[in-house]
Amino acid sequence: MENSKGIFKRYMYIIIPVEVVLGLVYSVAGFIAIINWYLGTTGTGEFLYSDYIPGDLGICLVMLSIGLLMILSAYYWFRRKPVKSLAATTLGLGLAVAAMVMQVLAIIASWLDGIIVGEPIAYEELVMGFLRAEALLGYIALPLFYISLRILSKITT
Repeated sequence: MENSKGIFKRYMYIIIPVEVVLGLVYSVAGFIAIINWYLGTTGTGEFLYSDYIPGDLGICLVMLSIGLLMILSAYYWFRRKPVKSLAATTLGLGLAVAAMVMQVLAIIASWLDGIIVGEPIAYEELVMGFLRAEALLGYIALPLFYISLRILSKITT
């Protein structure tokens, strides 16, 4: 059985660097979502990456929350507060995975709705749904979430 110092060292080398980059990407996507929301509300310009990042205020808040939690996790790690770092990591990655699951469920529901009603299914909409920012970044967050849960379970037992 490893001691907690070894677990936290492995935690730093695996999760923290990827999490900082992922947190920055989530934050940028959140800012693009709020810009798209503003542009859609006022009708004053072209959307930025509208196929991948919707102009939705809810998505903006979720993405900014996830991004800030991931960056906060790295901040706590470098402040030598590993428990707070692991908590921020688990919460941020959990939100990321939840956003991804909701997007995938929305895609499946849209597909099933098309089958039940008998309407033609637009496959490019299905593919673009799997490539939206919250889904795409959630695919990256999923293995990191699993690793953080494994570390959390080793610490608590």
